[in-house]
This record gives sequence, C-alpha cells and structure tokens, in this order.
Amino acid sequence: MIIHVTHNDMDGAGCSILLKSVYKNIDTFYLNYDEVDDFILNNFVHYDRIIITDVSPGEELLKHLINRLEITLIDHHISSENLKSYDFTIHETGKSATKLTYEWLLSENKNVKKFHDLVKCINDYDLWLLQNKKSLKMNMLFTLFGIDRFVKRFLCNPSTAFAKEEKLLLELEEESQNKYFENSEKHIQVFTDKWGRTFGCIFAEKYNSELGNYLLQKMQLQYIFIINAQKRKISLRSIPTVSVNDIAEANNGGGHKNAAGFSTDYDFGMKDFLKKSGVLK
Repeated sequence: MIIHVTHNDMDGAGCSILLKSVYKNIDTFYLNYDEVDDFILNNFVHYDRIIITDVSPGEELLKHLINRLEITLIDHHISSENLKSYDFTIHETGKSATKLTYEWLLSENKNVKKFHDLVKCINDYDLWLLQNKKSLKMNMLFTLFGIDRFVKRFLCNPSTAFAKEEKLLLELEEESQNKYFENSEKHIQVFTDKWGRTFGCIFAEKYNSELGNYLLQKMQLQYIFIINAQKRKISLRSIPTVSVNDIAEANNGGGHKNAAGFSTDYDFGMKDFLKKSGVLK
C-alpha cells in the first residue's frame, strides 16, 4: 500500500490526479508545509511505500524512513535542494511538482499522456508564468471545487475544456473576484520594513496569488502579506526582484522566491479587541 503526501494547492492536486490514475492502492493526504513531518512520522508504519510531492520532510525524518519503506520524493522548492543528493529524489526548481511527477511517470512507461494539457496548465499557474490562457481559470475552478472534487473531475475527464456548467460557475466567480479586488484597495495597510522595502498587509480568505499580483501592481508594493485569520495561514507574494521565501522559512513555512507561505498560532489581536470591547478583563 502506498501513502502519498502532497501539498494542499492545485499543484499538489495535480500530482494526486496523476498518481491516482496509475496506482489504485494509494492513499493521498493534502498538507501544509509545517504539517508534513509530524504526519509522516505518525502514519508511515501502515504503508510499504511513500511518495512525497510538492512538499518535503526534514532530512532527519528522511534518514529515519530509509530502509523502512520505499521512498520517492518529488519537489521543486528551493528549501528542499539539500535533499537532491538522495537517489530517490527528483528535484528541479524550474518546473512544478505536477510536471516533474508527469515526466517521472512517463519515464516509468505509465499511461499519463492524456493529462498533458492539464499538466501544462498547472505548471503555468504554479510557476506564475501566465502564458496559458486557461491557467488562472483552472485555479479558480480548483478553488470552487475544492481538492477532492477537482481531483475526481479530472480523473473522470482529463480534458481542460470547461463544461457548460463550469463556464457559468467561472463567469460568476470572475465577477465576484473583480469586486473583491476593487474592495481590497480600501483595506490594505502599507508599511516600510527594516530594510527600507515597501510592503502591504491585508486580511483576505481567497484569491491569494491573483489578489497579491493585483495589489503589488496597483499599490506599487515590493511584497505583500495576505492573512487568512480564520485558517491562520499567511501567504506572501512579491515582485520578481524581492524574495519572500526567507520570511516563510523563518516561520517554519516554505515556497518559492516570489510566492511563499506559512501557518501561525497568533490570534491577530482578538483578545485585545475583546478587552477593548469590554467583554474580557
């Protein structure tokens, strides 16, 4: 039995689609970066093979897994470059994890060519190339469907052509997104960091990459914090010349130079607010 551990974004879902189409005896789990080590440590004993995509465990845990089960690690984040020396690791920063998984499965003579267009679409979005006209809408569909429905949809129908009902959903969501972006300009706060860089901070619960890109350009920022207070997740986006990956890694997160994130246990001033409201001492 195979345990598949992957990221909980569209790139992680793409890896899941590819692997589920090939392996029937596979259990997939979608995780944040900071959940990976504990989850694997608590669950690997029930399996004889592990495939890790779009996230990576700490090297000490990886050493612990060696000789205990078969390992395949596929990742493209800078933070996992130290794991490239292991012969079970596939690592390349210039490709999404979905594309790396696709190429690996092809090299293993697995029948995944039907997902070629989907792989191109996910790769374009995840690397923020935006050369594929469908990639932004594909991630919008992923957000609307959620991971499980998105995976099921493409396992049943690998085509990237949107069905009539999907087109309607996307049209309505695009209208909502545009209003959301315009409204966000009223609520962003702008700061200058200790290195003299201008950055923004905003509370938001969706459209992280698209919202970040919109505000970076509109407000002429160098980077931005997008805070999801409900999930206690922080997304970081930046212009090409500024790296935010180091901020994420310093907070036990990860990602890429211009798109990264981390989780937090901070309550964002809720107790202070309740004290000020007079309901707490």
